[in-house]
Amino acid sequence: MSAQTYDVTARKGHQATMAVLVLLGFVLGGLVTDWIGVALVGVAGLIMLAGRFWWPADVVRQFIWRVAEPRGLVKRRDRVEDHETRRVARIMGGVAWLLAAALIALGAGIAGWVIALLVTVMIVLDASFDFCALCFVFLHLERRGLLPAALRHQ
Repeated sequence: MSAQTYDVTARKGHQATMAVLVLLGFVLGGLVTDWIGVALVGVAGLIMLAGRFWWPADVVRQFIWRVAEPRGLVKRRDRVEDHETRRVARIMGGVAWLLAAALIALGAGIAGWVIALLVTVMIVLDASFDFCALCFVFLHLERRGLLPAALRHQ
């Protein structure tokens, strides 16, 4: 398990913003046009996925680190966390949201919104209660010896 310190303020701000984008897409997509939903879910997916591999693409964390924390709008809270599983979850969530956006755009709105909202629920659980659903699943798979060696904790 990693014993590195991370800024949970930036993580939680990122998670909250991504959830709001998807929820706004759901509401506005239903009220106005599906394309608004497609765009907002797609943007959230791109920020999640691209920001995982290239930090400048995570515009929310950049805003928190470069504007909100230095100006005292939010207080930085560093905490020791294991981020390896959260990084995998971020990739999976970004891909799932991009898939959801594609499904909505192709007319399979129910399937797309189910995927998008399930990922959103998991992100809200992590942001609100520090409950990482994928971490929970990985823990139980690892305990049962069902987790592939590449994903096991060292």
